[in-house]
Parts: sequence; structure tokens; C-alpha cells
Amino acid sequence: MAIRRRAFLAGAGGFGLGVALGGVSHWLPLEPPHVGPAWAPERETFVASTCLLCPAHCGIRGRLLDGKLVRVDGNPLHPVSRGGLCPKGRAGIQLPYHPARLTGPVERVGAPGSADFRPIPWDEALARVQETLGSLRGSGRAGSVALQCGAVTGAMGEILEQFTAAYGTPHLIRDGYDDGSALVMELCQGMHAPPAFDLESSDLVLSFGAGLSEAWWCLPQAAQARAPQSGRGPRWVQVDARLSRTAARADEWIPVRPGTYGALAMGIAYVILKEGLYAAEGIKERVHGLDDAAGPRGSGSGYRTLVLRHGRTEDIAARTGLPAETIVRLAKAFGGARRGVAIWDQTVSWRSGGLSDALAIHALNVLVGALDRPGGVLVQPPLPLKPVRTGPDPGPTAGQDAGALTAADWPRRVSGGETPLQAMVLYQANPVASSPRGGEVVAALESIPLVVSFSPFLDETARHAHLVLPDHTYLERWQDAPAPGSVPIPVWGVVQPMMEPLHDTRATGDILLSLAAGLGEDMKRRLPWSSMAEIVRDRGRSLATARRGGPFETRYRQDELREMEARGWWLPHGMSTDEFWEKVREQGGWFDPYYDYNDRTAVSGFPDGKVRIFSPQARERAGAVSGLAEGFLPLQAEGAAPAGEGPLLRLIPYRVMTLASGGTALMPWLLESLGVMTGDAWETWVEVNPETGRAMGLTSGQMVRVQSSAGEFRARLRFYDGAQPGVVNVPYGLHTSVEGWGKCNVTNPLVAVGEVRDPATGLPDWYSARVRLVPA
Repeated sequence: MAIRRRAFLAGAGGFGLGVALGGVSHWLPLEPPHVGPAWAPERETFVASTCLLCPAHCGIRGRLLDGKLVRVDGNPLHPVSRGGLCPKGRAGIQLPYHPARLTGPVERVGAPGSADFRPIPWDEALARVQETLGSLRGSGRAGSVALQCGAVTGAMGEILEQFTAAYGTPHLIRDGYDDGSALVMELCQGMHAPPAFDLESSDLVLSFGAGLSEAWWCLPQAAQARAPQSGRGPRWVQVDARLSRTAARADEWIPVRPGTYGALAMGIAYVILKEGLYAAEGIKERVHGLDDAAGPRGSGSGYRTLVLRHGRTEDIAARTGLPAETIVRLAKAFGGARRGVAIWDQTVSWRSGGLSDALAIHALNVLVGALDRPGGVLVQPPLPLKPVRTGPDPGPTAGQDAGALTAADWPRRVSGGETPLQAMVLYQANPVASSPRGGEVVAALESIPLVVSFSPFLDETARHAHLVLPDHTYLERWQDAPAPGSVPIPVWGVVQPMMEPLHDTRATGDILLSLAAGLGEDMKRRLPWSSMAEIVRDRGRSLATARRGGPFETRYRQDELREMEARGWWLPHGMSTDEFWEKVREQGGWFDPYYDYNDRTAVSGFPDGKVRIFSPQARERAGAVSGLAEGFLPLQAEGAAPAGEGPLLRLIPYRVMTLASGGTALMPWLLESLGVMTGDAWETWVEVNPETGRAMGLTSGQMVRVQSSAGEFRARLRFYDGAQPGVVNVPYGLHTSVEGWGKCNVTNPLVAVGEVRDPATGLPDWYSARVRLVPA
């Protein structure tokens, strides 16, 4: 809602009057407030927990008045977020009180996709699930059961793995949020782990499309590094195809053409090598592949030769649309920085040729010696946690089984009869709304005799379930939340109830443990726990014997603990395991602030301890994409052209902070502030450059159809100067599951992206689609 100037002035006047009265209230005689005889001040308490609305897992602190949760703030003791909390985290308080929540288990009595459900007792619903699963397992058909989940980590992720493995099905389907960075680390450094970027200690951050101020995994670190009170933040350069919120907050925005991130990285490397701005001595000792290989074991062009061949400044300028002097200036700044680091996210890797782009970006870190040093690329040490598994390792998991269903192929395989299912369980997954092929998901679900959803709301997928067993919200249940691998230090966040459950809901973890106990003694032995609360408590107690780290502390104590561990000291906490656990629970979690920069295993996992810079293996893997020059420099991928007349535009889906999670579409606070840069809210919109729009005879604010060879969607057109000519930008993730919201234009733009995959990585290709705009 726009605020008119008159309303703003009136509000400002009221604000000024309030400040003025507050400032003079010590001498202005104001009448005391009148209260009734039964009035008494409310009892104020606080509970520490962890936010689960995105993978960043920031610390939160709930304020309760007489036991009622009234506010959610950041936990100042959390070692990563340090009291910071994004709008999504603050809006999370709307979830437990939302009027559209399911108040108990329900079964569908109407047509699939309808909202025609009726209540069913918990005992009856669980008995039905138990009977079906038990019958299928007993008849040797355990493989006809699948479980699909979202981005679930920690104890809950282990429970899902143990449950499916013990039950005997390979089909644990995880929604794909992998950005391919772990594969880059594996090819370059011999370890399959995501890179952890030490942003706060950097003096120059060169970001290739990473949504540092939107919904990136490193959002808390980015916010702290950019905090004005730090007084020593790094210089931030955002290379981006769109003037995003991140680009607007950066020190400099470099507007490149879509799909040319890797080319620009190549051009920067060209100048660094030509000018001798790289860490020559370190590379000579610790890096393979800079120069040409020769000898009896084979030969081939080294990284230097390839860069000098394909990365000439004038060629890169023509590809990226940047002036040659900008490329040279960037290269000299990055090569001359004391602690520069280059970062990227799925904006780079989710396209055909994206692996080559990401390898080219990470090669910049290798060139300037940014691996395993302050302000560079680190690897998070493992958490010393007690595993959920109590028995022997189950062997290959669902993800390792060649015949296992995946998020990309299960709708096709199930609906087509290739892999028929008898039962499917959905936990924090809404594939009807999130899949580019929602219709295929619907067809697959309707072919399955029993579909069970644990959604607290009747979302798009839950409406196709036979039973919906509503979970608690994350503010009402026990869980744990390890920090993502992008955080340099190990952090274990506690998720504990801030309030008693408002409705007749149950924690999904508790339900799975109960089902396991009733499906056979072998499953009960693998998952002997009685509740999630017991698992979290036992894990917290086990940290008392870690002999490193400790419960969350104040910033001063964090620095003190880090300095002591750096000197080889660790003071015993002097507490019993129960006392230690209570402190961990009260403070919100456990962490170890010390990072050992002398640990060479964090640099390379290869037997010789060296790093590979664009190795032959990496080039061979990237070469699965046609159009690559020596498996090295990707051409700009072009999707199939849709039928019709008019100019072809490139479709660029992008993330916004308020749509980083499927559940956030239910929070009105967030829907009111979606388009921070354009002012749009409550509906799907697309952005085009004003010149592009006018040349097509379109006007800002009109409804259009965005058509590709894969599908089309409707959206409101918005002219935006931050959009490049020939490009259509669209936010994704907006969907609705509440009756009555049909009046809003809410569509899934991914239908125009299609289910295209990069052959080199298997990751989605979201940035090659070409579209036409047609007036709606």
C-alpha cells in the first residue's frame, strides 16, 4: 500500500509529538493511566531457539507474556547471526496463529485438489498408515513406498534416512537445493563439502550473482560483514545481470549479460596472469595444473594456456557487454587485494555450462591464494554430535541407489507406470506448487493409493493427499539445526518449543518414531528413541564431552574462547552433562569458534595434498555440455524458441528474501513487501527494461502472458530500469494455499522454465529459457 505525502506528514507529526512528549515527560504533569482492580503486570519470559524458515538457521529469541508468544527477535548470543533476523524470521510468529492452520488430522472426502476434508481421530489415522506400511513391507513391497522431503538437516534428516533404510525402500526423495559448489570443491580440492566463505575477514568480496541480501545461505555472515557498526567491512562488488537488492547495497554493481559469469572470471584471470598478480610461490608448492603438462604420463594445456587463449580482454568485453577498462580494473583490484575472495551461488551453476562457470570463479580463489586463510575459502569442521543411528551403518542410502526416485524424475516415472508406488509420504515438500511440471505431479499423486502429508496447512500438494497429519510449527516443537556448510565454524542450534501447541497437532519426528516402533523389532532397534525431545537432549548432553567449544556465549567470551583454543587451551566447563545441556538449551545452542588455519586437510583431500586448478577431470566433466571450448569456456546456452511472433527475451528467475521458503507464502507481512526494488506485492510480476517494453508496444502495469516452449504463465508487467534490455526478470516461490486468494494473480513462473537439466551436473537449467511477452 502506497503512503501518500499527506498521510506521511501526519504520521511524522505524530511521531515527533510522541518523541517530544517522551522527552519532557519528566517535568510535564501527565495523568497516570487508569487500570481496573484486577489488573496485574504480565510475567515476561524469554526462550532461545533456532529459525527453520530457511537453511541459514539464525538464532531466535521468543518473548512470552504470561506464557503467550508475542514476539520473535534475534538471539544476540548466536555466533553467526548475533541478534540479527531478517523480515522472514520476524514474521514467523504469524505461522502458529494463522487462521488457515489445520487444527487436527483430516482425511479427504472430496475430489483430489479440493479443500473437502473432514476431521479424523489421530488413532484412526495413524492406524491406517501403520496398517498400509506394515502390509506392504510384510508382502515384500517396501520398495513401493516413497518419502519426499524438503531441505531437512540435523536429527530430523537422519531420522528420515534411517526410517527409509530400515523400512527397506530406496526412495527418499530430497527436494534439490544443491548449488553444485560441493562438486567444484571435489574437483578442485578433493573433498565433497560446500565452501565456507570467511566474508567478515575479507577486504574485497567479488560476488558473481550470489544473493547476499536476499536468500543466500551466507546471508547472516553477509549481513554482519556489511553491518555499519563493524567499521571495517570489506569492499563488495556485485556482478549481476539484474539490479537486485544485493547489487543496490554493494559498493559497485557490474551489470553483465546473463550467462557470462564464467567468461568474466576468465577475463579477470587473464589480467591477473598477464600482470603477475597471482600467488606464484604458493601455487608452485600447492597447486597442480597451472602450466602445461608434459612427459610419459600424458600432456595437455594447462590453466595458464587456456586462459591466455580464451580470456583475452577484448573478447571477454564483447561477450559480457562490459567495457574492457572495467574488466582490467576489476582484475587489478582483486589481484591486489590482501584478502580477496570470489563467491557464487546457484545463479551461476543452475544452467547448462554452469559447472564450467563455477570452476572458473573458484579458480580465481586458487590464483590469489584464498584457500584456507582468513578472509578466504574455508571448510567447516565436523560437528562432534551423537548420531541418531544406533545400529550398524545401513549401507547404501536412497540417494546412492541407482534405481531410486529423484525430485526431478519421480512424477514422470510414477505417472508413467515405470516405478508405480503404493504409498507416498510428504514432509516439508509441496511439489505441486514448486515443480515446473505441477500437472505431472498431480497425475502421479492421483495414481498412488495412499498419500500422506504432514503439512500444517492445506497447501497445493496436501489437497491431493488422502490423509493430512499436521505437524507442529517450528515454534512449537523440538528439533536441532546445524549451521549450513557455508559457515566456517561448527554451530549446533537447538530448536525448542517457545509455546505449547495451539491445536491438536503432532511433531512429525515423533510420529515416525512411533511408526518405526510398530513396524518390527528391527526398525525399533534402529530408531529406539521415544521422542524428538529425547534425541535433541541426548545430542546436547553428548557435546559436554567434546573437549572443545561450548554453549553460546557473549561476543567477548566468544573471542576469549577462540584465543584460548588457538593457543592450545580448553578450559573444562566443570558442569555435569545435565547442567551442560541446560546451559546449551538456555543459550540456544553449542559452537566452536576456533578455526585451525594450519590444518592442511582443509585445503586438499588429494593424496599429494595439492589443489587442482581446472584439471583434466574437471574439464572432462564440464565437457558433457556441447559448445564448450576445450571443456573450458562455455557458450551462452539457448533454450528452444516458443512458437509465435515478436522478439525473444531471456527469462531470469530470481529469489527474494520473503519467498525463500514454501511456507512464507502464508504470511501477510511478507506478501506486503515482496518487490523491494519495484514496490510490487501480493501477486506475480515480471520486470523488463522500459526501452524493451515500449519497443514491444507494452505498458507498465498491464497483464501479460509469458510464453516459452515449455509453458506459459500470467503476470503483471513492470518497467524496471534495473532490468537489462532483452531480459525478463521474475521472482519465483510465490504461491497460495488459502481459500479466497484466487482474486490475486499468483502463478508459478517455473512452468516456463521447464524440467531442463545440465548434463554435466544434473542440476536444473533455469537460465536458458527464451520467452515471448503477449498481452493477456
